Amino acid sequence: MARKIFFLALIILGSSIFSFQGESRATITSNSASGSQNADKTRRQPPPYRILKSRYVMRSSLKRTVGYDNGVRIRFLQNGIDNTEIEDLNIAYESGTQFRLGNAYGIENYSLPLYVRVTYKAWNAFHAVQSDVEFEFVIMSPGTWDVNIWN
Repeated sequence: MARKIFFLALIILGSSIFSFQGESRATITSNSASGSQNADKTRRQPPPYRILKSRYVMRSSLKRTVGYDNGVRIRFLQNGIDNTEIEDLNIAYESGTQFRLGNAYGIENYSLPLYVRVTYKAWNAFHAVQSDVEFEFVIMSPGTWDVNIWN
């Protein structure tokens, strides 16, 4: 019995020492980079977008797609499908022109940075409560953006 406990302790201790040595090697090799590479890592790129406010939103996503023009497409989703029962929709933005494409709303030909505030009333998934949804974001990088708002 004592032999089994000894071997079990040896295995556990050996595996923890082995993983610790692997971590220290990774640290040593990552610190051995040249000074110019470390300087490149310390330079920070500004974020391409920032979400300022997200009230009564379950989830949201902002994704930049490949494109040469500046545009934002906003879709409203609920339970994995388009939410067509939104009321009192208001999209406020600083520049560009608004358009509608099916169930998506959008802004095209905007100038940077673009501040967008989306407000509307939406039912929850059970159709029991209606909420005043607010979603504000700023886009700081050019391109075509897909914005999805789930509630």
